[in-house]
Amino acid sequence: MPSPGAMPRQQFEASTAAVEVDTERVTAELGEEVGQLLAEVDEVRQAAGDSFSLASLARQTALLEQAHDALTTALDAVDRH
Repeated sequence: MPSPGAMPRQQFEASTAAVEVDTERVTAELGEEVGQLLAEVDEVRQAAGDSFSLASLARQTALLEQAHDALTTALDAVDRH
């Protein structure tokens, strides 16, 4: 049995077909998702008030990372098209 490196690889031809994307819909969905995450960050911050809470800070960090990931994924998708 040949090693994985010696096995023939399937070749794919680059597609020249245009891919249509409903940018308005995608932008609206992304804006809604990020907006909800940021609203939740504000809620967590307001609930903590003036006190310092590691749990609150951790939750805000997680939410901001989710928003960042959503935006990064959208930018990657734009770069591929």
